Amino acid sequence: MATRQEQRLETRRRIYESALAIFRRDGVGPCRTDDIATAAGVSRGAFYFHFPTKEHVMLERMRETEQIICGQIDAMAKDAPIDSVLAVLNRALASIWEPDPKLLPELVAVALRFTALTMHDRDATPLRSTLSERFREAAARGEIGTRVPAEILGDVYLGNTLGGMLAWYGNPVMPLVSVLDAVTDLFWSGAGRPPAKTKTKTKTKR
Repeated sequence: MATRQEQRLETRRRIYESALAIFRRDGVGPCRTDDIATAAGVSRGAFYFHFPTKEHVMLERMRETEQIICGQIDAMAKDAPIDSVLAVLNRALASIWEPDPKLLPELVAVALRFTALTMHDRDATPLRSTLSERFREAAARGEIGTRVPAEILGDVYLGNTLGGMLAWYGNPVMPLVSVLDAVTDLFWSGAGRPPAKTKTKTKTKR
């Protein structure tokens, strides 16, 4: 027989999967928690016991996604080139979200809100922590410049990536991974541009 803890986890997973299915059908905002509870075969109270709000379901989806991506990056050698790390990130994101685009806008919105609330706690979002560490190691090897701290560089890259994913969602005329690779190229192009020279005024002789 399953233990009480196993039963609780199984119920939580059933609610989670049912909620995602309803979100895909109705959207997160318009959907009713009663419909989720009915689909999961639980009471409305059981839904709120496991997920205080519908947004918490999307936070769980975000964490699940980050766990997959961080696992793939962590499996790489510590001295793997940063380009290879970003390529793995792009392919992981594409493999997760291209088959499931309906939830993408909600995921991006939740990710931005949660990150804004936890900006000073990098460990709250493992992908931010993992990526900033990879940028820091790349800077220590002299692979990238140190004009911007690794933590900021990692956050800028992730922000660009989320923007690229939303742009693809609105106009999916090419594979998502191609869009994300293009975002990476644009990121490096901007990061590699030398600082603008300050124009100095020349004094005219009288």
